[in-house]
Amino acid sequence: MITLRQLRCLVAVSETLHFGRAAERCHVPQPALSSQIQTLEDALGVILVERTRHRVLMTPLGEELAARARAILRDVADFQAVAQRSARVFNGVLRLGLLPTLGPYLLPHVLPAIRERFGDLKLYLREEPAGRLRADLERGDIDAMLVSIDDGADRQALPLFREPLWATLPLGHRLVTAETLTASDLAGEELLLLEEGHCLRDQALAFCRIAGAREQASFRATSLDSLRQMVATGLGLTLLPALYVAAEGLDDPQIAVRPFDHPPTRLIGLVWRDGGAHGPELRDLATLLRSNLPDVVKAAR
Repeated sequence: MITLRQLRCLVAVSETLHFGRAAERCHVPQPALSSQIQTLEDALGVILVERTRHRVLMTPLGEELAARARAILRDVADFQAVAQRSARVFNGVLRLGLLPTLGPYLLPHVLPAIRERFGDLKLYLREEPAGRLRADLERGDIDAMLVSIDDGADRQALPLFREPLWATLPLGHRLVTAETLTASDLAGEELLLLEEGHCLRDQALAFCRIAGAREQASFRATSLDSLRQMVATGLGLTLLPALYVAAEGLDDPQIAVRPFDHPPTRLIGLVWRDGGAHGPELRDLATLLRSNLPDVVKAAR
């Protein structure tokens, strides 16, 4: 009989193409994972995974069945969530994904209100770049996520707020004397940006094109803190989101932060799966989040 454990192992192997990493993801020893895959293949009478000394490959049928297994596991996660729900709102668990460039700077403003409103809620937080969060949501590993929805790719999404981006400058930069900046002030400048995979990088690049600026290609950062430190050492200027600036930038004597008169922004929204179990509660959560935003962002309509 085919089991959910076998399907989880198949999905893990298809996504990692490595039995050791797949075993870690499934929290089982590698021999146990190999046994699960072999048992599944024997039950179906087909080969799903090609094993060689140096690499692991999925057969075409293995890829197709792994995709179907993802859908099954997603439906099972929703099935369990519906069964565990009671009449009380969020009387259970919510697995929430957040952008690393957002979570630590938004949560202090909203967690007290969440705790007061949803006292029985067990909130599990996962910080990852947007691409990984969307994959986690599709697999059913998280129930919802707080991400940038500027690209309009998310069907089940509620806009929460627009967050301005601020110019962050070395102390000796020519623009430090200005109180506010315009996009044209950055013409010809080279900006320090985050590495590939961060949606904030894409938004900053879009503004660079409008402003006539370009990326400083010699350096890329893995976090907002790294960007701030690179600016402090005089490597260049960058754009930082307002929540981070309020939390870390305004009090840093090594840098200067300046707003734009017409700032670039990112639209942050709450996103969940089509048919997800927590739809009504998540709408309540979105309303709560909008009601407890700090002044540096503007609630979305």
